[in-house]
Amino acid sequence: MRYHVAVIGAGPAGSTAARHLAQSGLSVLLLEKALMPRVKPCGGALTHRALTLLPSGAESFLQEHPHSWTFQSRTAPAVTIARDQPYCHIVERQHFDRFLAQAARHAGAEVHEGEALTSLRIQDDRVHLVTTSGHYQADWVVAADGAPSLTAKLAGFPRPRQGAAIETEVAVSAHEFARYQGRVEIHLGQYPWGYAWVIPRAGILNLGVGSFRPNSFALKQEFYAFVEHIVGHRPIQALGHALPYRISFQPPVRDRILFVGDAAGYMDAFSAEGIYSALRSGLLAAQSIVEQKCQPTASAAYARRFHAEFWPSLKAAIKMSLLFYPLVGFWSDFFARNQTLLADYLDVASGHIPYQVLQRHTERALLAQPRLLLHQHLSDL
Repeated sequence: MRYHVAVIGAGPAGSTAARHLAQSGLSVLLLEKALMPRVKPCGGALTHRALTLLPSGAESFLQEHPHSWTFQSRTAPAVTIARDQPYCHIVERQHFDRFLAQAARHAGAEVHEGEALTSLRIQDDRVHLVTTSGHYQADWVVAADGAPSLTAKLAGFPRPRQGAAIETEVAVSAHEFARYQGRVEIHLGQYPWGYAWVIPRAGILNLGVGSFRPNSFALKQEFYAFVEHIVGHRPIQALGHALPYRISFQPPVRDRILFVGDAAGYMDAFSAEGIYSALRSGLLAAQSIVEQKCQPTASAAYARRFHAEFWPSLKAAIKMSLLFYPLVGFWSDFFARNQTLLADYLDVASGHIPYQVLQRHTERALLAQPRLLLHQHLSDL
């Protein structure tokens, strides 16, 4: 059977693309290799700007709305910043993702669960797909099959660099949960090129450690030590996932295949935020196909829009990462003593200001205290 568009993967990026394509009157096949709901390792934090990209009814899946953000550095006392408006909104990914896939189905997309892509072949005017259950043809393919992306491998799309994260979810007592309710906690300083987190959600704590250079330290050992530090020794199920990022721009297209979300490999290289960019890139891919009327110009249109909207911020995040993480112990303490910088970081994460502002303010604050940098240099000798 032939479709206008086949979407591979029913995460936030794929389901968003499928929904908008179907709403535009195109025939859409949405393939998901797992049966929904499926376990998805993720903290599930949505920034406020992500809410505008969600279908009606999504608000019922927002389980927590943290108004506070605690920053725990290497040696400085913990700092908590509270705001009137939520810093983020927490969802349980397995049910949230199923809701998004159902929204795509309600819009008219044909959703096949438990059906995985096995091979593909690109022709001039179509893409031939073979799955575990059948053969299909599509004018266009939107690849939303995550960081491992078999679609990318089959299409010869260059893979990004890979960080890694390990996390778990722990059900805690009401007393334990009250310590974190309404508050996200970030630990920096002892995890090279990364951080640890505590994210509360409906009586559960999501705990994890991630790094953009996981081979630089004992990630698994540090993860278990962090979990024990927060909730004590108890049996847990640890889940790992990749953190795909790039340090140079690679157009997220291959012929008639558009890459979105983690399959494109453009996670924020400083904060590791990914859900907003997944939702937004899925929308941009759909809009490019619709506006170009499924013509060959759709791939170039998507690449241009992706570059214009995402790359300036992603490039600034790379610069911030290269500035911050090599001296993460020093910078974590420096940020902890400069709450204006922490507030700037929250504004960057929520999309209120660009990274360039945070970087400029960081450099200005450092130049105002040159002895701190000299002390750090001497301590590293």
